[in-house]
Amino acid sequence: MDSTRQIKLSYKEDFEIACTINNLNYTDLLQYFIDHVSFYVFIGGNMKAAYIWATKVCIECGDAIGGQATAVTDKSIQQISLKYIKMLTLLIERDEAESLNKSTYLMQAWSDEMRSLTSYIKTIQLPNKDELYLSFDFNLLCSINGLSIQQQLQYFIDRLSLARVRANNLLEGTTADPAASVLFALISSDSRLKTKLLPRQDIYRKYGLQLLELDKKLRGENNLKTRILNYRAFYQDWYQALNKGH
Repeated sequence: MDSTRQIKLSYKEDFEIACTINNLNYTDLLQYFIDHVSFYVFIGGNMKAAYIWATKVCIECGDAIGGQATAVTDKSIQQISLKYIKMLTLLIERDEAESLNKSTYLMQAWSDEMRSLTSYIKTIQLPNKDELYLSFDFNLLCSINGLSIQQQLQYFIDRLSLARVRANNLLEGTTADPAASVLFALISSDSRLKTKLLPRQDIYRKYGLQLLELDKKLRGENNLKTRILNYRAFYQDWYQALNKGH
């Protein structure tokens, strides 16, 4: 088994704000993102929304950074990969629940067959000593896109912005933001988060009402950058209010 690797990530303020306001641990959100990256979705399979959004982040990252994938020359690896890609492709037209279970099984079987032929990083350690566990799917998509693990995780961190999402959502027909959608999927799917009492309820009530008022105020603002700046300043105030006394 591969030894644990260490990486260093830069947490942008927008990411810190999104996690703090939603009472999330940074590592928990990153692990949720990793766990929902799906090779099956990457090739066109239909799965639950969290898998689609997490995989979309990976695709966007590949397009943005333009990494160069390393060509696989080992014939045994090529044959095994082709076998599983064919089986996964046959699942695409099936019922979603059936394909979800079957695709998970096939990815595990693929990983098992590859174990004796190649290796991938299974665990990374962050500077605060927290660990992230990397799936075969996550490693596979990083490899296909020619990206390092650090590049992929940093891209997700850099793309997460409540201010940008809120500003865009004032426009009709706006497409969902993949990074933010991963965050929202975690919040909506985790029963512990649903029932967890947020700290400083007075602050949440105050800023929740102010956010609705800001929405009304900015609805007539046509300049996207101006809207983002206004929302960012608002979220910064909320974030600082939560951090006071800590």
